[in-house]
Amino acid sequence: MPDDRSTDEPPITVSRRTALAALGGALGLGAAGVYAASTLATDDGDALAGDFRREDGQSAHLEVNYAGSPVLGSLEADLRLFYWSDYQCPYCKRFDVDTLPKLAENHVATGDLAIVFLELPVFGADSDVAAAASKCAWRVARDDDPNAWGRWHRQVFAQQGDKNDGWASEDRLYEYTRGVDGVAEDELRVCMDERRDAVTAAVQEDVTTAVDDLGLRRATPAFAMSNVTTGKWLGIPGAQPYETFEKVVERLQET
Repeated sequence: MPDDRSTDEPPITVSRRTALAALGGALGLGAAGVYAASTLATDDGDALAGDFRREDGQSAHLEVNYAGSPVLGSLEADLRLFYWSDYQCPYCKRFDVDTLPKLAENHVATGDLAIVFLELPVFGADSDVAAAASKCAWRVARDDDPNAWGRWHRQVFAQQGDKNDGWASEDRLYEYTRGVDGVAEDELRVCMDERRDAVTAAVQEDVTTAVDDLGLRRATPAFAMSNVTTGKWLGIPGAQPYETFEKVVERLQET
Protein backbone atom coordinates (compact mmCIF):
# COMPACT_ATOMS: atom_id res chain seq x y z
CA MET A 1 0.00 0.00 0.00
CA PRO A 2 1.49 3.39 -0.89
CA ASP A 3 2.48 5.68 1.93
CA ASP A 4 3.92 9.14 2.43
CA ARG A 5 6.08 8.45 5.45
CA SER A 6 9.47 10.05 5.74
CA THR A 7 12.32 7.61 5.37
CA ASP A 8 15.90 7.10 6.47
CA GLU A 9 16.87 5.44 3.20
CA PRO A 10 19.91 7.06 1.56
CA PRO A 11 19.77 8.65 -1.85
CA ILE A 12 20.94 6.40 -4.68
CA THR A 13 23.56 7.58 -7.13
CA VAL A 14 22.99 6.43 -10.68
CA SER A 15 24.07 7.30 -14.19
CA ARG A 16 21.03 6.90 -16.45
CA ARG A 17 19.40 3.83 -14.90
CA THR A 18 22.49 1.96 -13.67
CA ALA A 19 23.33 2.19 -9.97
CA LEU A 20 26.86 3.34 -9.20
CA ALA A 21 27.01 3.65 -5.41
CA ALA A 22 24.93 4.18 -2.29
CA LEU A 23 25.52 7.47 -0.53
CA GLY A 24 24.31 6.74 2.98
CA GLY A 25 27.70 7.26 4.57
CA ALA A 26 28.77 10.04 2.24
CA LEU A 27 25.66 12.09 2.90
CA GLY A 28 25.35 11.17 6.55
CA LEU A 29 21.69 10.18 6.32
CA GLY A 30 19.96 8.16 8.96
CA ALA A 31 17.24 8.54 11.50
CA ALA A 32 18.35 12.12 12.07
CA GLY A 33 18.07 12.81 8.36
CA VAL A 34 14.27 13.00 8.26
CA TYR A 35 12.05 15.92 9.09
CA ALA A 36 11.29 16.77 12.67
CA ALA A 37 7.77 17.95 13.39
CA SER A 38 7.21 21.62 12.65
CA THR A 39 4.41 24.12 12.53
CA LEU A 40 3.30 24.73 8.97
CA ALA A 41 2.53 28.23 7.82
CA THR A 42 0.56 29.00 4.67
CA ASP A 43 1.70 31.41 2.01
CA ASP A 44 -0.71 33.43 -0.08
CA GLY A 45 1.81 35.35 -2.19
CA ASP A 46 4.51 34.73 -4.76
CA ALA A 47 7.00 33.78 -2.06
CA LEU A 48 9.29 31.58 -4.11
CA ALA A 49 12.44 33.08 -5.53
CA GLY A 50 12.49 32.64 -9.29
CA ASP A 51 9.64 32.33 -11.75
CA PHE A 52 7.60 29.47 -13.13
CA ARG A 53 7.85 28.97 -16.87
CA ARG A 54 6.60 26.72 -19.62
CA GLU A 55 9.13 24.35 -21.18
CA ASP A 56 8.73 21.62 -23.78
CA GLY A 57 10.81 18.58 -24.65
CA GLN A 58 12.35 16.20 -22.14
CA SER A 59 15.42 15.99 -19.95
CA ALA A 60 18.43 14.63 -21.82
CA HIS A 61 19.44 11.96 -19.32
CA LEU A 62 16.34 10.97 -17.31
CA GLU A 63 13.90 11.43 -20.20
CA VAL A 64 11.38 13.23 -18.01
CA ASN A 65 8.87 15.07 -20.19
CA TYR A 66 8.61 18.78 -19.36
CA ALA A 67 5.50 19.39 -21.42
CA GLY A 68 2.48 19.87 -19.17
CA SER A 69 4.56 20.45 -16.03
CA PRO A 70 5.54 23.71 -14.34
CA VAL A 71 9.26 24.48 -14.20
CA LEU A 72 10.60 26.83 -11.53
CA GLY A 73 13.76 28.52 -12.77
CA SER A 74 15.74 28.26 -15.97
CA LEU A 75 16.67 25.07 -17.78
CA GLU A 76 20.04 26.73 -18.37
CA ALA A 77 20.83 25.56 -14.81
CA ASP A 78 23.29 22.68 -14.44
CA LEU A 79 21.07 20.86 -11.94
CA ARG A 80 17.44 19.74 -12.27
CA LEU A 81 15.27 18.64 -9.35
CA PHE A 82 12.27 16.55 -10.38
CA TYR A 83 9.64 16.64 -7.63
CA TRP A 84 6.69 14.21 -7.52
CA SER A 85 3.94 14.97 -5.01
CA ASP A 86 0.39 14.23 -3.92
CA TYR A 87 -1.79 17.08 -2.60
CA GLN A 88 -3.10 14.78 0.15
CA CYS A 89 0.44 13.99 1.35
CA PRO A 90 1.34 15.87 4.57
CA TYR A 91 5.07 15.40 3.96
CA CYS A 92 4.70 16.98 0.53
CA LYS A 93 3.10 20.00 2.17
CA ARG A 94 5.94 20.10 4.66
CA PHE A 95 8.51 20.07 1.86
CA ASP A 96 6.65 22.88 0.08
CA VAL A 97 6.54 25.03 3.21
CA ASP A 98 9.87 24.27 4.88
CA THR A 99 12.34 23.29 2.16
CA LEU A 100 11.16 24.47 -1.25
CA PRO A 101 11.48 28.21 -0.45
CA LYS A 102 15.08 27.68 0.72
CA LEU A 103 15.99 25.75 -2.42
CA ALA A 104 14.41 28.46 -4.53
CA GLU A 105 16.26 31.24 -2.74
CA ASN A 106 19.65 29.55 -2.51
CA HIS A 107 19.79 27.67 -5.81
CA VAL A 108 16.98 28.55 -8.23
CA ALA A 109 17.46 32.31 -7.93
CA THR A 110 21.21 31.91 -8.39
CA GLY A 111 20.78 29.89 -11.59
CA ASP A 112 22.15 26.63 -10.17
CA LEU A 113 18.92 24.64 -10.13
CA ALA A 114 15.60 24.27 -11.95
CA ILE A 115 12.72 22.44 -10.28
CA VAL A 116 10.14 20.46 -12.27
CA PHE A 117 6.79 19.79 -10.54
CA LEU A 118 5.22 16.41 -11.30
CA GLU A 119 2.27 14.41 -10.02
CA LEU A 120 2.30 11.13 -8.12
CA PRO A 121 -1.20 10.53 -6.70
CA VAL A 122 -1.11 7.62 -4.28
CA PHE A 123 -4.11 8.03 -1.94
CA GLY A 124 -7.07 7.29 -4.14
CA ALA A 125 -9.78 9.19 -6.00
CA ASP A 126 -9.31 12.61 -4.40
CA SER A 127 -5.58 12.46 -5.06
CA ASP A 128 -6.29 11.59 -8.69
CA VAL A 129 -8.71 14.51 -9.03
CA ALA A 130 -6.28 16.97 -7.43
CA ALA A 131 -3.48 15.81 -9.73
CA ALA A 132 -5.67 16.29 -12.80
CA ALA A 133 -6.79 19.70 -11.52
CA SER A 134 -3.15 20.71 -11.06
CA LYS A 135 -2.42 19.82 -14.68
CA CYS A 136 -5.47 21.86 -15.72
CA ALA A 137 -4.48 24.80 -13.53
CA TRP A 138 -1.13 24.80 -15.30
CA ARG A 139 -2.81 24.71 -18.72
CA VAL A 140 -4.92 27.70 -17.69
CA ALA A 141 -2.02 29.75 -16.31
CA ARG A 142 1.09 28.76 -18.26
CA ASP A 143 0.87 31.18 -21.19
CA ASP A 144 -0.34 34.39 -19.53
CA ASP A 145 0.76 34.12 -15.89
CA PRO A 146 2.80 30.98 -15.08
CA ASN A 147 3.32 32.12 -11.49
CA ALA A 148 -0.44 31.83 -10.98
CA TRP A 149 0.03 28.06 -10.94
CA GLY A 150 2.37 28.48 -7.97
CA ARG A 151 -0.32 30.45 -6.15
CA TRP A 152 -2.88 27.73 -6.95
CA HIS A 153 -0.48 25.01 -5.80
CA ARG A 154 0.12 26.73 -2.45
CA GLN A 155 -3.56 27.49 -2.02
CA VAL A 156 -4.49 23.82 -2.36
CA PHE A 157 -1.80 22.69 0.07
CA ALA A 158 -2.96 25.37 2.53
CA GLN A 159 -6.42 23.70 2.60
CA GLN A 160 -5.04 20.20 3.27
CA GLY A 161 -7.15 18.07 5.61
CA ASP A 162 -7.29 14.38 6.39
CA LYS A 163 -6.86 12.01 3.48
CA ASN A 164 -10.04 11.31 1.53
CA ASP A 165 -12.31 13.28 3.86
CA GLY A 166 -13.56 15.40 0.96
CA TRP A 167 -11.31 18.45 1.28
CA ALA A 168 -9.69 17.60 -2.11
CA SER A 169 -12.90 16.79 -3.97
CA GLU A 170 -13.47 18.40 -7.34
CA ASP A 171 -16.06 20.85 -6.03
CA ARG A 172 -13.81 21.94 -3.17
CA LEU A 173 -10.89 22.46 -5.58
CA TYR A 174 -13.09 24.81 -7.61
CA GLU A 175 -13.87 26.73 -4.41
CA TYR A 176 -10.18 27.17 -3.64
CA THR A 177 -9.54 28.32 -7.20
CA ARG A 178 -11.83 31.31 -6.71
CA GLY A 179 -9.24 32.76 -4.33
CA VAL A 180 -6.33 32.45 -6.78
CA ASP A 181 -5.54 35.39 -9.02
CA GLY A 182 -4.64 34.22 -12.51
CA VAL A 183 -6.45 30.86 -12.51
CA ALA A 184 -10.08 31.38 -13.53
CA GLU A 185 -12.52 28.89 -12.07
CA ASP A 186 -14.56 28.68 -15.25
CA GLU A 187 -11.47 27.91 -17.32
CA LEU A 188 -10.42 25.23 -14.85
CA ARG A 189 -13.89 23.68 -15.07
CA VAL A 190 -13.76 23.67 -18.87
CA CYS A 191 -10.38 21.94 -18.82
CA MET A 192 -11.57 19.34 -16.33
CA ASP A 193 -14.70 18.71 -18.41
CA GLU A 194 -13.21 18.74 -21.89
CA ARG A 195 -9.56 17.77 -21.35
CA ARG A 196 -9.91 15.21 -18.55
CA ASP A 197 -8.57 12.33 -20.60
CA ALA A 198 -5.54 14.33 -21.71
CA VAL A 199 -4.60 15.57 -18.25
CA THR A 200 -5.21 12.15 -16.73
CA ALA A 201 -2.83 10.69 -19.32
CA ALA A 202 -0.27 13.36 -18.40
CA VAL A 203 -0.56 12.41 -14.73
CA GLN A 204 -0.09 8.75 -15.60
CA GLU A 205 3.01 9.65 -17.61
CA ASP A 206 4.44 11.32 -14.49
CA VAL A 207 3.72 8.19 -12.46
CA THR A 208 5.19 5.84 -15.07
CA THR A 209 8.37 7.90 -15.33
CA ALA A 210 8.94 7.87 -11.57
CA VAL A 211 8.02 4.28 -10.78
CA ASP A 212 8.65 2.25 -13.93
CA ASP A 213 11.38 4.18 -15.73
CA LEU A 214 13.43 5.54 -12.81
CA GLY A 215 12.62 2.85 -10.25
CA LEU A 216 11.52 5.26 -7.51
CA ARG A 217 9.18 4.04 -4.81
CA ARG A 218 5.50 4.78 -5.30
CA ALA A 219 5.47 6.95 -2.20
CA THR A 220 5.45 10.70 -1.75
CA PRO A 221 7.24 12.97 -1.89
CA ALA A 222 9.72 11.54 -4.39
CA PHE A 223 12.67 13.33 -5.94
CA ALA A 224 15.38 12.88 -8.52
CA MET A 225 18.14 15.45 -8.98
CA SER A 226 20.33 15.33 -12.06
CA ASN A 227 23.40 17.07 -13.42
CA VAL A 228 22.77 17.72 -17.11
CA THR A 229 26.47 17.94 -17.87
CA THR A 230 27.70 14.73 -16.25
CA GLY A 231 24.50 12.70 -16.63
CA LYS A 232 24.63 11.56 -12.99
CA TRP A 233 21.57 11.72 -10.82
CA LEU A 234 20.40 10.99 -7.30
CA GLY A 235 17.08 9.60 -6.18
CA ILE A 236 16.02 11.17 -2.88
CA PRO A 237 13.41 9.02 -1.12
CA GLY A 238 10.80 10.42 1.19
CA ALA A 239 10.71 13.60 3.23
CA GLN A 240 14.23 14.81 3.88
CA PRO A 241 15.31 18.10 5.46
CA TYR A 242 16.85 20.97 3.56
CA GLU A 243 20.36 19.92 4.60
CA THR A 244 20.01 16.67 2.67
CA PHE A 245 19.21 18.53 -0.54
CA GLU A 246 22.26 20.74 0.03
CA LYS A 247 24.45 17.63 0.30
CA VAL A 248 22.95 16.22 -2.88
CA VAL A 249 23.64 19.51 -4.69
CA GLU A 250 27.23 19.45 -3.50
CA ARG A 251 27.70 15.82 -4.56
CA LEU A 252 26.28 16.36 -8.03
CA GLN A 253 28.34 19.48 -8.57
CA GLU A 254 31.54 17.49 -8.01
CA THR A 255 33.46 16.84 -11.20
